[in-house]
Amino acid sequence: MDYLVLHLEEHRLTVAHFGVSRRSTELIGATSLELNEDQSLADAVRHIAEKMAGSPRIILSVPPALFAQRSITLPLTDLRKVREVLPTQLQGDIAQTVDDLVLDVLPSGEGRFLALWARKGDISAVIEQFSQFGLEPQVITSLPFSLTEYPGLPSDCAVFDGTTLSILTGGRLTYFRTFMADVSPSLIAATLSALELSGVALPPRLCLIGSAAHLFSAADSLPLPVETIEVPAELGHLFKNDETFWQLAGLYAVARASYAGRLPNFRQGKLAWTAGDAKLRRKLLLTSVLAVTIIVLLFVHKGLQYRAAKTDVASLNKSIAEIYREIFPARAKAVDEISEIKGEIRKLAGVEGSSGYLDLLKKIAEAKGNSINGLYEAELEGRNLRIKGDARSSQGVNEFKAALAPLLATAQLGEVKSRPDGSVTFSLAGTLKEVAK
Repeated sequence: MDYLVLHLEEHRLTVAHFGVSRRSTELIGATSLELNEDQSLADAVRHIAEKMAGSPRIILSVPPALFAQRSITLPLTDLRKVREVLPTQLQGDIAQTVDDLVLDVLPSGEGRFLALWARKGDISAVIEQFSQFGLEPQVITSLPFSLTEYPGLPSDCAVFDGTTLSILTGGRLTYFRTFMADVSPSLIAATLSALELSGVALPPRLCLIGSAAHLFSAADSLPLPVETIEVPAELGHLFKNDETFWQLAGLYAVARASYAGRLPNFRQGKLAWTAGDAKLRRKLLLTSVLAVTIIVLLFVHKGLQYRAAKTDVASLNKSIAEIYREIFPARAKAVDEISEIKGEIRKLAGVEGSSGYLDLLKKIAEAKGNSINGLYEAELEGRNLRIKGDARSSQGVNEFKAALAPLLATAQLGEVKSRPDGSVTFSLAGTLKEVAK
């Protein structure tokens, strides 16, 4: 997953492009732009939009001074449910109307949560600043909210980045304060002392990150030992030196927190990012239109095929009827011309391996001799022969059957009926012998 993280400060816009996966993080590119009379925020945003490659998830980190906080206790563990009850929980406890705020929450301990909010007007103005130049952020957050992913930070410590003092307890953010003016060691010490007096257990050390890495390292007036966070060994390939680390480690933490699903996002409600949903709907609409078009074309194609086949069958039936009338002009119109033509063709096909149908009739006529008065029906279908006729006596029928033995592999007499004058009618069925080739 690609993330384009933008960190907005009063006089600087820092940008880093990360490729994040479950096992590793890649720094694709980074830059830092001064904001002054020669280069406004609009110029900087336009420059970044022109240079941006691909379609990364755009995350904008705004100054934490835009946000307020309150520690709350709820008998819940599901953050989704906590977000649902958060407006009710805060309504009446804060001076502002909840409807004018955008809210989110971070877990800060067992059953405890750090409620965060900002004015909708402030967040909307920031979104507008970036969107009008083609760089609409999908997520609005702030660097202190991602400190749990900051590389090298102990799980229990106070953190100062040059403008904001944060408290991490058990690896979770429990408090932050932003200083609007130049910060002195005495102001940091006063803030920590006030926290201690309010019942907050101070962490064992104060860690300096970002622009504060060179501050207070030798100050004796701070109530906590001071430690500067340096590049962890496992990230030496990502941050080549301490200066790069101090400048980009916060943006790295934002990308990792977003990938892990632990980053508060203040684009919610009416301010929610919908460009991706609209783009997805357009893609789905286009896909649906294409699918319907393909289905319609398929039905049209099959309909044309059916119509062509129906026309061909009708033409074929008409041709067969014409052929039947030509072959059998004296016959009445048949119920099934095709079956009758097939039957006549089989009759004319002759005996397999013999000299033909006429030769077979000649041999049958020679075999009947004087004992058979006449044959009035002879039918050949394949190698099956059926004969009907009349004879002078039953003995004559048996003699005729014996005379057909050279032609027939099997022979079976049917019903033999006697007449008043002593003659008989008979039927005989048999199978012709195969002729060796």
